[in-house]
Amino acid sequence: MTTVADVVAAVDRLAPFEGAEPWDNVGLLLGDAAAPARRILVCLDVGEAVCQEADRIGADVVLAHHPLLFKEFRRLTSETRAGRLALRLATSGRACIAAHTNLDAAPGGLCDQLAWKVGLAQVGPLASEGRERRHKVVVFVPEGDLAAVQAAAFEAGAGCIGRYSECSFAAAGTGTFHPGEGAAPAAGARGTRSGVAEYRLEFIADRPRLGAILAAVARAHSYEEPAIDVYVLEPGPATAGVGRVGRLKKAKTAAEFAEVVKGALGRQAVEVAGRRDRRIERVALVTGSGSGLVESVLAANVDCYLTGELKFHEVQELEAAGVAVILGGHYETERVPLDAWTPRLAETVDAEVVLSESERSVLSVG
Repeated sequence: MTTVADVVAAVDRLAPFEGAEPWDNVGLLLGDAAAPARRILVCLDVGEAVCQEADRIGADVVLAHHPLLFKEFRRLTSETRAGRLALRLATSGRACIAAHTNLDAAPGGLCDQLAWKVGLAQVGPLASEGRERRHKVVVFVPEGDLAAVQAAAFEAGAGCIGRYSECSFAAAGTGTFHPGEGAAPAAGARGTRSGVAEYRLEFIADRPRLGAILAAVARAHSYEEPAIDVYVLEPGPATAGVGRVGRLKKAKTAAEFAEVVKGALGRQAVEVAGRRDRRIERVALVTGSGSGLVESVLAANVDCYLTGELKFHEVQELEAAGVAVILGGHYETERVPLDAWTPRLAETVDAEVVLSESERSVLSVG
C-alpha cells in the first residue's frame, strides 16, 4: 500500500526538494510518513475551502504549492490562521506536503508549464544557481591498491553524483615506468622499464573537496609517485533554475502577446507596461512573484518579462530599459501551471490524485 513517505518520494523525484530556495519550507510538513496515502488532494494554498474538500473526498494527503507552515514558530494553536488549519488537518489524520520553489524550478515544473502554455520554445532557466565546475580525477593503481584508494577517495567526498555516492569506474590495463636514480619503486627495479597490471580508476570530485580527495588518494596509494590526472568539467546545459527564458515561434507585439497570456491564464485582463507595439520574441517568465530578478532579466536580453506580480519600482526599471512587462496575477500564473503539472504526479504514484476544485483567488477583476 502506498504511504505518505511514498508520495513524498514521488514529489522529490519530479521536483527535488534540494532545489528549493534556502528560505523555503518544503517536504512533509505535517503528518505520519508511514500512514497510508490512498487519495491526494493537490492545491495552491491550504485554506478552509480546501480542508472542507479534503474532508468531503476523504483525502489522506494535501499537497500544496505554498507551505502551510512557513516561518519558525514556538507553539501551534488555533490563535493563528495557519495554526487552525494545521490543527484541523492533524485532527483528521491528514498529512500535508509542500512543493514550492523546488516545483517552480524543476524540469517540467511550474515555470516550464507556464512557458509551454504561452507558446515559448528553446526554453531554459532565467537564473541557474549552484552550477560550479566539477572535476574528473583519474588515478592509475595496481590491483592490490584498488579497494584502498577507492575507499580513501570516497571517505574524502569523491564520487557523488546527484543522490548517488561512491560512484567510480575502473578499467584494467598495463602501466609502464622506468625508475631513475634515487627512486624507491614499489614494483620493478631502478634502471629497468617495468610493466605492471593496473587499473584506471576515475571519479567525480567537487571543487571544494578536490584538495582533500587528492591528498587522500596519494596517502592510500603504494606508489612513490602515483600518476593522478585532474580534468575540469564544464557544466552541462541547465535544466533547472529560477524562472525561464524562451522564444516565441513567431514574433508578436506586446499587445498580441498579452492576449495570448490572457487566453492561457483564463483571465479577462492582465497588466501591461511598455509600448503595446513593442516587438516581442524573447521572453523571460517567473510564476507567482517575480520580484528580485530585475538584474537577471536585463542580463538575459529579453523583450518581455511575464510574471504574476512585481514591485512598482521594478516595473518602472524594466520599462525604462525597454523591456515590456506583463503581470498575469500571482494566483493564475501558479495555479494554471499547477493544473498542467498534476497529471505528471498521478503517473508516478500509486494513489488517486485529485486537483482541488474549491480554491479560488482572493483577488478578482472588478
